This record gives sequence, C-alpha cells and structure tokens, in this order.
Amino acid sequence: MKTQGSWQRLHTQARQHWQRAAAQRLRLAVTGLSGSGKTVFLSSLIHHLLHSDQPGALPFFTPARQGRIQAVRVCPDPPAGLALFPWRENLQGLTHQPPLWPRSTSSLSGVTLEIRYRPRQALKRLLGESAILYLELIDYPGEWLLDLPLLEMDYLSWCQFTAQRFAQPALQALTQDWQAALSEVDWLAPAHPETLQRFAHRYQQLLQQLQKAPHSFSLLQPGRFLLPREQKETKDLTVFPIWPLPLMPQARKKIPAGSYLETLQTAYRHYAEQQIRPFYQTTLAKVDRQIILVDLLKTLNQGQHCFQDMQTALSELLRSFQYGRNGILRRLFSPKIDKVLLAATKADHVTTNQQANLQVFLNLMLQESSREIRFNGVTTQSLSLASVRATRPALAEVDGQQLSCLTGRRLSDGQEIAIFPGEIPTHLPQAQDWHSGRFRFIDFAPEAIQPHQSDTGDHLRLDQALEALLGDRL
Repeated sequence: MKTQGSWQRLHTQARQHWQRAAAQRLRLAVTGLSGSGKTVFLSSLIHHLLHSDQPGALPFFTPARQGRIQAVRVCPDPPAGLALFPWRENLQGLTHQPPLWPRSTSSLSGVTLEIRYRPRQALKRLLGESAILYLELIDYPGEWLLDLPLLEMDYLSWCQFTAQRFAQPALQALTQDWQAALSEVDWLAPAHPETLQRFAHRYQQLLQQLQKAPHSFSLLQPGRFLLPREQKETKDLTVFPIWPLPLMPQARKKIPAGSYLETLQTAYRHYAEQQIRPFYQTTLAKVDRQIILVDLLKTLNQGQHCFQDMQTALSELLRSFQYGRNGILRRLFSPKIDKVLLAATKADHVTTNQQANLQVFLNLMLQESSREIRFNGVTTQSLSLASVRATRPALAEVDGQQLSCLTGRRLSDGQEIAIFPGEIPTHLPQAQDWHSGRFRFIDFAPEAIQPHQSDTGDHLRLDQALEALLGDRL
C-alpha cells in the first residue's frame, strides 16, 4: 500500500510538472496615457480573476461562465526583471471605507497569474483534464510611452517636430518665453554645462506646466521629465529641443566639436539608447496582447486643444506598435501582438443610454490608426468599461418627465450627488461644440468592491474585456 501511495504521488507530481512545462504563456501590456486608468484596470482584473471560479462570476467571460476555471493564484515572483505590481495594496484601498482610488503608475512593474482551467472537450485528449495559462501583466507609466517616437527621430528631426507643435496657437502663447530664451544663445558656440543644466531644468518645468490643468496637454517629450519620482534620475539629463536650428557656414559642414549643438545631440542619443530602447526591448518584446485605455471624458472636458493633442499622442503611440514596415517594434524585435483592445474608461460616469456612444466616439477618434493596425493583420476590438464602479444609475423626474441620471460620491469633496452628466457625441466635435459648455463631466470616488468575491455589480464590462483578450486562449 505504501509503495502504491508513493507511486501515485510520483505520478501526480510528474503530471503537474508536465502541465507546467506545457503551459501557455501570455503577456498582456496595459497601455494608456497618464491618468487613463491602467492601475485600476490591472488591480480589478486581478481581483476578479482570483475569484473567477465562483458561480456567477464574470458572466461574459466564457471559461468562467462554463465553470471551467478551476483556480487562479498570483505567482510569488513577478515577470523577470520587474518589480512586483502592488496589487494587494491597491485592493486594500478599494475595499477600504471609504474606498480609495489606487495611486497612478510611477514605475515599471508586473505580476504573473497562474490560471488552472479545464480545456474544452475537444482539447481534453491533448491537454488532459486540466491545463495552465500563465498570464503576465505589465504596468508602466504612460509618460514613458510618449518617448517611443524618439527612437525614430534624430535630434534635429525632434527639434523640428517640437517647433512645429509649439507653433500651434494653443501652445504658442504658453511657450513664447521659452522660445525667446532659446534665441539668446549661440548654439554653435562652446558648451557650458551650467547653461545646459539651466535650460534643461527650465524645459522640464515648462513640460510639467503644460501637463497640468487647465492646459492638460498629452504629447510632451521627454516623458520622464513629467514624473516626480524620476526627478533625481533626470536632474543631469540635458535633453531639450532648440529652434530655429542654427545655420552652418558652408566652410564648416560639420557641427563644431564641443558646441552646445553637438552636446545636445550626444545627450539625445544617449537618452534614446540607454533609457528608451532597453525599456521597450525588455518589456514589450514578448507582448502577445495589448489593451489601450483612453479617458475620453477628461479630454472632452478640457476642450479642443486637449482633444486634438490626445488624439495625436494616441495615434503616434498606436503607430509605434503596428506590424507594418515602418513600425518601431517590428524593426527592433519582431513583435507578435495579435490582438489590440481599445477601451474607453469611466463608462459608469455617463448614463446607461450614453455608454454605447462612448464606444462609437472612441472608434471615431482612433479610426485611422485602427484601420492601419487591421490592415497589418492585427485583430482589434473596442468597448467602454468601468474597471471599478463609482456610480449607480437612477431616475429623476423633471417637468413631468423621467430622465436618466447618476448617483455617486464626488471625488473632490466626497459629497453624495445626483447629476445628469451630459451626452457623448456620435461625431467628432465641431468648432461650435467646444464653446457651448456641453462637456462638463466630473470625477467620482470609487465604490467599495467585495473583498472575497467577484461581484458583477463592481464593474462594467470587465468580463467582456477578458473575453476579448483571453477567451480564445482558454
């Protein structure tokens, strides 16, 4: 009997080792600009997957609905080379009373989930009664993504690109002091480190000013200048654009050695090769799936310049991930992303009858980029979601008519309010739309999530996002 028991244990252990060796791996990159909801999405996804084996959990996620999820656990070690994503701390805040939104992403991190599931009937003979999927989740600051296009440009090209952006009416008045200061320096003269440091610090302050309300610009480079956590790391970084570019005398075809211009070129190349490229090579080289999170309500609130700037930033970001001949990632390391999900966040910040419009508006905003991605063989889908609910639908009677509205705690002061937030356009806004005051969406504090279960009332369409990203792999 003892021998038989030992044999059974060895057999079980061998089967488990084989299952782990044969397990699938899928790396999901959660992408979005600053404040788009990446950290909240990841935290909520982890919570609901950990409880996806419970009856009634995630009804639109096929493996969960069919009862094929056997167990999910967080692996103790994060993906290689990454810090552990602080999922426990984030979930503690979301189950706290009153619940708190997690802090925004400020560094690179990741977490691996081990999902044990029963394969579909047709695959049982091949995979056995159970199989494993290792889901690697990667989180990083949206500001880092803003630097991706710099890998395609040399320093002089970046200067020209930035000069054209800062010449736009919405930016010109805000940057005129910076442009005046640039004109006072002979950039072909021998470089003085103190001058370079002074200009770099001033440019960093300018970018941080442009990022904050009421300006709220998105496409600001270098992105690392925007992160307080990286102040120490960037204090010696002298990467800033100059314009108009100095004219070189015919007799001097090369940039003078030791000049400001040569020093700036060298600093730019060093930043691109030593900070940007390693991040993308180690983090995005093995990405299989990607979700792009977009906060449309914030950009509508801030006005036309913010909307157009976010549209440009997202288009540049998506262009960088394409499989086409000009895609950065393809040239760097032949990526294998085969699905991209575009998701409009804060779906619960609009009434139920406007949530479909949110998805329509997202598709309109990114239609050219999405079309190019599909042309290059990548499957794209879109939806609107709320990773964690912050409001509840309600009805209000006005002049004898019932109107859909929302109730929730206003983020700014925690006060319980009931409002009609307004409508989402089904066309790209025209000039008159920006001056009518029609976009006045507010931010809400989160509702507490159930700590020990996956409650369908805690989110909107998170299960549909999981179905789009993982359904075919399970």
